[in-house]
Parts: sequence; C-alpha cells; structure tokens
Amino acid sequence: MRPEIEKILPSEMNDDVMSIGNVNCPNSATKIVRIVHISDTHHAHNTLTPLRPLSGNIAILRSTSIDSPNQIIDETGADAFARSASARLQMQASESNDSSFHKGGTFLSSFRRSHSSSTSVPPGDVLIHSGDFAWNSKAPGLFRSENFEEIIQAMNDFFDRFPHKVKIFVAGNHEASLEGKKLLSVQERLTSAVYLYNSSYTYEGIHFYGAPYTPFRLTTNATGFQRHSRSIAAHWREIPSRTDVLITHTPPHGILDLATDFTARKVPKLSSAIHRLLPKGPCSTCGIIHPGRSHWGCRHLREEVLIRIKPKLHLFGHVHECNGITTKNGVTFSNAAYKLSKQHHVFDYYVS
Repeated sequence: MRPEIEKILPSEMNDDVMSIGNVNCPNSATKIVRIVHISDTHHAHNTLTPLRPLSGNIAILRSTSIDSPNQIIDETGADAFARSASARLQMQASESNDSSFHKGGTFLSSFRRSHSSSTSVPPGDVLIHSGDFAWNSKAPGLFRSENFEEIIQAMNDFFDRFPHKVKIFVAGNHEASLEGKKLLSVQERLTSAVYLYNSSYTYEGIHFYGAPYTPFRLTTNATGFQRHSRSIAAHWREIPSRTDVLITHTPPHGILDLATDFTARKVPKLSSAIHRLLPKGPCSTCGIIHPGRSHWGCRHLREEVLIRIKPKLHLFGHVHECNGITTKNGVTFSNAAYKLSKQHHVFDYYVS
C-alpha cells in the first residue's frame, strides 16, 4: 500500500498500470493498493521470479505480519533483490550454467539469460495467482498434479520468492491434488500464500473472494474442480455481494474466454475441412465468425458477476488465448493466463 497519492494520479501513471476503485476523488485519506495478477503459469515459473541471480548462501526471512514483506537475504546479510537494474544486467552476462540450488529445504532458481524483464512479476502490495500453477499428470517431466505434497512445496518455493505483502492463490482445473482437501488442511501447508477456496480475505478494506470451479468439459484430462451446470451455479450464488475483487479460474461466458476447440488444436486440417463443408454463421454470443474456437466461460458466473455481485475487479485465467483486460458494465475483467502470452496485469486500487 502506497499513500503518496500525488505521485501516482491516473494521468501520471504508467500505461501498464490500470486504476480502479475511487479514482476520481482521491484525498488525504485515500490509500492505493497495487494488485499484480498472474494465472496459468504451469510451472514456467523461473521467467516470473525477480531478476536478481541468486548464488551463495541465502535465506528466506518469512514475515509474521502483512505489513512487512518476506525478505531474501544473501551471504552478506543484504536484501538479495535490492541491487539496481544495471547491476542485475551485469550479473546476467557473467552468470554460470548452474542455475539452481537448495538452502534450508527451499528450492530456488537463479535468473537465466533467456528471461525477459517484461515477463518478471513487478513489485506490489498483493500478488494474485488465479489457478493452474501445476500441469496435468500426463505431461512428462513436470510435477504430477495428483501429488499434493509436491505441489504445495512447489507453491511455497514460488511464492516465497516475492516481496509482496500478501500473496493469494485460487486453484484451477490442473490442481486436482487440492480437490477434496479442506481449506484449513491446505492453508496449514501453504505457508507462503493465502489459499482462497469458496472463502474471503480482507486487506486494507478490500474484500477478496476466491472460488476454483470451471464448467465441465469432456475433452480434457485436467478435471480438478470441474462442475456441471446446476452444481456450479450453486457455488456462484454463495459469493458475497460485498466482493470488491473476485478471483475465479474460469472466465464468465463471452468475456475473454474464446478458446481453440479440441479438434482445431489436435487435428487442424480436419477441423478446417469440416468448417469448409459445414460453415457456421456469426456466434450468438459475440457476433463474430470464429471457426475452430468457442466460448469456454461460465454463463451462470456471468449472470452473477454482472447482475448481482458487480465487483470492481474480476480476475481469472483458464483460457490461454485470451490474455487481456476489458471493462463491462463497470466491472474490470482480467485474464492473465501466462501460458501463451507471458503477460501479467497490474492494478492500482484506490481505497477511500
């Protein structure tokens, strides 16, 4: 949270930061909370971590208060991420091939030359991951999604790297290992982030709510937290009306949710041939002709968000092809699916 209102008025802000909340009438009592949104990282986590190469003996000092961030201390006792950008660039050039190590039971990876500063997560007050941290069990060489303890350890290692005061995680359909686990059971192990599972969290007067569900799809083996229509509608009805920032894994129907169909993705030539023989007209949802693509978002969620809840900000992922931000009926929607576009989203939330 940053109180220096005069320094970050909307007209002076970076184009990559979007202002929400009580933007038009800031005063001396106004607080600004910077929210950073990521999603669907699927274990591509090294490109998101801070740009400081780590080497030697380091330790993580975990904060006991949300008012102060975790610290990563190097062998000299200094903040491992405090050096200037120019110093970081110099160290990149001289980096060795050994890019990872263990210290105190925590796995850390150093900066690689291929990493881009445009993809690393920027600092802020609240870091939010809206699901699909893991990958599915049939992806070779990656953590298996059914291994609960491995995934929790990987999450702790990941979130511990960031200095944000609060980190929030909501599961996605690739977190099958978390389904069936009680909220308290997961939270006791996930010590580096707040786990929201049909639950709320309040920070600086902002009410966050998270729920992990996605509509059932037959053509996927990532089936965590998938629900059929009637069941998923009941979950959305449980979301409190007084929600400022809603975090789900699925998008609402018709909003940043246009995904490539299974046939078009796996057998593109066959899909193209089918559409040539049986062409479709404009989509009833968006009015666009988009062969081989369909809307994956949830219709029930759309109704709840736009009609009843009306949060200031709705964060989600799930649909990799639609990373972006849009506003509809006064609600700002953010799809930060990282898998394809490698783009995070940053918001300044003005709280009076």
